[in-house]
Amino acid sequence: MARRVAAVITAITGDRVVIGEAELNHAKEEHFQVLPTDMLLELIERVLKDPTKIFEEKKLHQYHIFYRLDNRRYLVVIVKKAPTGNYFSTMYSTGTSIRNSHNSLTEIKL
Repeated sequence: MARRVAAVITAITGDRVVIGEAELNHAKEEHFQVLPTDMLLELIERVLKDPTKIFEEKKLHQYHIFYRLDNRRYLVVIVKKAPTGNYFSTMYSTGTSIRNSHNSLTEIKL
């Protein structure tokens, strides 16, 4: 079964991030129920293109974790980096602070 692509966004890192329909629907249904899909895509693009901080996680898989501070609250977009490309995993709010588990990761300087 082929991955259905909702959008492709170029992040500030120069990586082209594939936004799959399934992952976009998950973020919408679980974290942003009140937003229309087009507005959610605009928010994802805003975080990827103009983040406040980016962290890198390298455990079983490599992830880039994009944070953006807006109105004293953080939005986070998780991007899985794979040999076949860069894929949007999810987006959610962490409230007024960056998650402690993310603060211990390597920060990518912009």
